[in-house]
Amino acid sequence: MAKINIYKIRGNFTILFPFILIFISEVMMHLNPPLAPVLKVCAVIYMLIYAFFGNTFHTAFIFFLVFFIPIFFYGIIHSFNLSAGISEGVRYLFPVSILMYSFAIRTRFRLLICAFIIFVLINDFWQIINYINWIRGEIQWFYLKDLYGNPKYNMSSGILRATGIVAFFGLFGFMNLIAFFITRKYYNGKKKKLLLAIFIISLFLSFSYKSIGTFLVLLFIQHKNKLRFFQVIGSLFVVLFLIMPKLLKSMGESVVFRVEQYITKGDSARAESYRVMFDDLADFNLFGRGIGSFGGPSSVTYNSPVYPDTNFNWYYTIDLKTTDTFFPHLFVEVGFIGGLLYLLIILSPIFFRWPKDKFEIVVVIYVSLFLDALFSYSLNNIAFLALSLSFLYPLFYFNGDNISSNLMLESTKQKKKQD
Repeated sequence: MAKINIYKIRGNFTILFPFILIFISEVMMHLNPPLAPVLKVCAVIYMLIYAFFGNTFHTAFIFFLVFFIPIFFYGIIHSFNLSAGISEGVRYLFPVSILMYSFAIRTRFRLLICAFIIFVLINDFWQIINYINWIRGEIQWFYLKDLYGNPKYNMSSGILRATGIVAFFGLFGFMNLIAFFITRKYYNGKKKKLLLAIFIISLFLSFSYKSIGTFLVLLFIQHKNKLRFFQVIGSLFVVLFLIMPKLLKSMGESVVFRVEQYITKGDSARAESYRVMFDDLADFNLFGRGIGSFGGPSSVTYNSPVYPDTNFNWYYTIDLKTTDTFFPHLFVEVGFIGGLLYLLIILSPIFFRWPKDKFEIVVVIYVSLFLDALFSYSLNNIAFLALSLSFLYPLFYFNGDNISSNLMLESTKQKKKQD
């Protein structure tokens, strides 16, 4: 029998510990809301301390960070409410801490990817339990309550949106999207096609239209035969229409509704947030209105004056805690210069000289994050960042073969030692 390597297990645990905290915090958002932000902050502190002890940093990242720091502190001091500025300012540290930690653990790509795929699969199979309980009419732990105390959960086309154990369909769809492309690129085991099928089905069951749309865009970009791509997608839609016409019609209506609400008619809080952003940019608001003043939960909690000053229309969604749009939140709070520097910090890993095959995954990660952030807070959500940006530096420094063959190689070595 192979001996259990306690030191290796302990080392792996220290690497994965902040990610464990982050995903426990996602569960605690429903079971114990006050504890959730505490766990997130603990994860950020852990990652920053770990990175500083590593004592090595990416030059481009540090360069942009140094220029952003004065604007960051100015934004907090300039805020209409110091408490709002500080509480929202912590969220600005999320991508910073993730990228610093990613560089500190840049030699642990195999551990991160294996843990990630296992985590996604656990969520995908756990969703079966969610469906069973939903069909049985049981009130599940992640259900919310409406104003009258009745259980409320997300549905689309008459089906419960898949959430797994992360309890949010957007995050569930996003992580299956990333898992699909990473598995497609770096796993060559016998069950590869099965894994890819599981990730695709789970992605579509999330009914996260942002992730589904991004998935199709990325497939189109990577597919060499564009005509063949349209033929396959067209055939799938025809099959779906014949098998489940009501479901496909309902999904189509949902897409049209969102296009009208966010773009053509603009009768939503999300569309309003972009109006405020473009007005501010047109007025050359270079350093913003202050951190915590617009878009985020602190701006709502502390009643930011920006909303009445800009005649912001919530369009009958007065119970929203955020505007669910990252870019207006960023550029209104820290201005054009601050916003641009902050995005350059997030994009700093691309300043490496990436091999073409690895850069395909970099494109997947950034396109997925940035498209999602058009209508969400993914670039300010530490769970989204942990499942995407944390892979970048380990991916660049990864010099091994595909994941499957490496694991097989290690198993073969252990078997020879035993013999």
